[in-house]
Amino acid sequence: MKKIILIIVLAFAACTMPVEEKGAGFFKYDAEEKYVVSTDDITDIWIKYIEAHNNRDIEAIMSMETDSISITAPGGIKVSGKEMHKEVLSGWLEAEQPKWDIYWAMPYKAVKKDQDWVIAGHWVTTNVDGEEKTEAHMIDARIVDGLVDLFYVYSLEASEESVSE
Repeated sequence: MKKIILIIVLAFAACTMPVEEKGAGFFKYDAEEKYVVSTDDITDIWIKYIEAHNNRDIEAIMSMETDSISITAPGGIKVSGKEMHKEVLSGWLEAEQPKWDIYWAMPYKAVKKDQDWVIAGHWVTTNVDGEEKTEAHMIDARIVDGLVDLFYVYSLEASEESVSE
């Protein structure tokens, strides 16, 4: 009899419904939106995108983003579309020789909208008139169908020592 009860319990447990992702957090403009951790596949897309920047490979960068890419950079600078991004980025790469060093990243997913995002911290070193400057940049990027579609860049003038404490 105990074996039959055990079999019934195991069969019942195997037929349970999948757990719905509830998520956590909030978005002021969509009170129903919640977030869960996504996969490292999303993080890998961002890492490859940044590697292409460090390699100054404009064509690779362009192949990794949507045609309608939207970027909001420090100071409220807005870049809209792939062609504008190519022009602005080419000028910046030539003028300041930026170099990125990602020091952390976390992929996440908007549950209701089913959108993948990655938030990441970078040390960005530039060279202006022979003077090297390093800033901490935080990005929040949306990934659509494996392509970078939108990102926000937040900047903080700080040394690695002050941030790592």
